[in-house]
Amino acid sequence: MFSLSSKSKETYACHRCPEIKCLNLSYRPSRKYKDIGHELYIYKLLGKKIEENFDELNKYVCRNGHLLQTICFLVNPIIELEEKSYLKDVLYQSAKDLKASMFLAFSGHYRQAMQVLRCGFENLISSAYFHSDLCDLRKNNGTKEEFDRLEKRFKDWKRGGRVNIRASLESLRRIGFLNLNEEKDWKKLYSNLSRFIHTPEEYISHVKHKDMLKEMECLASTYFSEDALRTWSSSFQKVFVAILKTIVEYHPFVLETESSKITIDDLRPIEKELRISERTLNRLHSN
Repeated sequence: MFSLSSKSKETYACHRCPEIKCLNLSYRPSRKYKDIGHELYIYKLLGKKIEENFDELNKYVCRNGHLLQTICFLVNPIIELEEKSYLKDVLYQSAKDLKASMFLAFSGHYRQAMQVLRCGFENLISSAYFHSDLCDLRKNNGTKEEFDRLEKRFKDWKRGGRVNIRASLESLRRIGFLNLNEEKDWKKLYSNLSRFIHTPEEYISHVKHKDMLKEMECLASTYFSEDALRTWSSSFQKVFVAILKTIVEYHPFVLETESSKITIDDLRPIEKELRISERTLNRLHSN
């Protein structure tokens, strides 16, 4: 059983815990490897890297923070104003997933950052599939029994059910939500993200340090890798574009809000780099 020092008892600064190194997010186990350390050390190191090479790193660090803020501005009106939507709760969680993925990536947990992106993207696809059925019932004046059955299916999925993602994407293409190229791109993105459910060899690092009685592997260490950060950023931005498309297709009223207009205008300089589809762009700028 560990005991706290008098200093830690006074401050309770868990992120700088002097007793348990695994809890100390600022700890650096080896002075030999400057790009390896615990989470807050890597986050701090990222800031130094940006200062040294802003023009390059800005494209997949600062920019992604702006994209996350854009999602927040677009999702909030849906939460506040939309009474019935199978996307509302999922879009809220998608924003949380993007933030969690960003923190993991910026602190050196690249594989786990990709896993969280996969979860957010999978939920977005599934909820878009259910919401498309809701829109179809509304359009065709569905019966109460049909709405009730759909509601039950949706609630069953939210309680832990699974949906065939590839079949869902094919269905979204058949109803016109996705075109053929978008369907292929979304399937490819989902496959790429799924690869990180397992452990790619390039995402394994080994750092030894002396702790307690002997030299041992520091399993709590993370590391900075510009290549891994770039790979994550590419997927992050693709998931952002998918969320953006889903919002403007199913809840276009949010584009009329003042906060949304401001954030959409801020996207204009990077629209081509993000590869936002022409259809989505037309919807974005038609208000």
